[in-house]
Amino acid sequence: MSRNITILICSAAIIFGIIFKALPVFYYKQGSSYVKNKEYVKAYHSLKNAYNLDKHNKDYRYYFVQVLSNLSPTLTVQKDMFEIASSKDKDSAQYAAEVKVSQWRNNVLRNIGDNYIEQAPLDKGILRWDEKKFPLKIQIIDESGTNLPSYYFTEIDRSFAQWQASVDFLTFEKVTQGADILVKIMPLPADVCEGNSCRYVVGFTTPDYSGSLLKSMTIVLYAKDPMGNFFSDKELYNTILHETGHALGIMGHSYSSEDLMYMSAENNKSFYAPYRSSFQYLSSKDINTIKLLYKLIPTVTNTPLDKFDTSGLVYAPIILGTSEQISSRKIKEAQNYIKKAPDLAGGYIDLGIAYAELNKKGEAIKAMQKAQQLAKSKDEKYMVLYNLAVIYLDGKTYDKALECAKEAQEISQTEEIKELIMNIKHENATKKKK
Repeated sequence: MSRNITILICSAAIIFGIIFKALPVFYYKQGSSYVKNKEYVKAYHSLKNAYNLDKHNKDYRYYFVQVLSNLSPTLTVQKDMFEIASSKDKDSAQYAAEVKVSQWRNNVLRNIGDNYIEQAPLDKGILRWDEKKFPLKIQIIDESGTNLPSYYFTEIDRSFAQWQASVDFLTFEKVTQGADILVKIMPLPADVCEGNSCRYVVGFTTPDYSGSLLKSMTIVLYAKDPMGNFFSDKELYNTILHETGHALGIMGHSYSSEDLMYMSAENNKSFYAPYRSSFQYLSSKDINTIKLLYKLIPTVTNTPLDKFDTSGLVYAPIILGTSEQISSRKIKEAQNYIKKAPDLAGGYIDLGIAYAELNKKGEAIKAMQKAQQLAKSKDEKYMVLYNLAVIYLDGKTYDKALECAKEAQEISQTEEIKELIMNIKHENATKKKK
């Protein structure tokens, strides 16, 4: 009985092996026939199957690229072409795909001009609003508990008006509830001062999203500086202008002092804001960056991705490059910032995240530990501990991951830290069962 079962299993394995080898050949011949008749849609499905079964076969790859080149550049087509263009198989298919991707990239960038789009992504990719749902709803809430000067509200309105006047597709609408962008004026927190040293913070922006769905953006503006003075109209205006850039989807910062979204490191300030001696205006690079951002297909937006209209838009890696290329650029940018501001935690946090993305865990931990030494605010300390927990989790060092995560939770009871702790415990329990 056992001998018969063994024979059946061996026979089944042989048959499966024959079919597995024959199947991609069948799809390839079918697809090639469709190509000769210029039936590219039918050819796509056949050659995609052949390619998926053997991604290193030169013939499958070559004909698949030919088909992709003759199809409308939908998101799926762009993804397939970019995958082959980025592959390590240096053959004619890879070269042809690389040329096509370059053409798509150049077509987009030709009329854009200088920009800093590489600084725009969130760690999860491109975060931005669905342009088809404009105008964006703006709500201003005063929770300061003080009698604010009237110019606070005037400057907030004026800053949104400048963005709208400078970028042709941007529109805003003030509402009293259901806001996309919520502007909250708050009392200054107690932790901005340590001894005689105070951080001069005017505001910051936080996205609220779940998975790929963007719910809202919150801009927090503080009512007074650490000395108890109201901010000047210039400071308030420049800050809200800068924070609106974040709320629109520019999640990083420019490294050029000419730009509104410049990452300031002056006077040993551990925050980002363009405090200038005059009212700030959007630079051409600021405008070009936001225009380019809204040409890219988002990974986080306020429309479910399966319902988001991607027609006419570009798969983001075609402009930004591979994740490895993006992380390598981030390392150089973080290192440049650290040179300018060696006493601030921000540069080391960015450096650690970039190293982690490249799976260089030793360097990532070292950078985060340096950031931990320099971190002053609760937000910075939380960010360092959260990222350290993720790095240790990826490295399967569960005890250290849990220790960092619990320390982060003591600082802030966020949903993300609760989820991370659950994941660490689950991974650790799974490891012990093996």
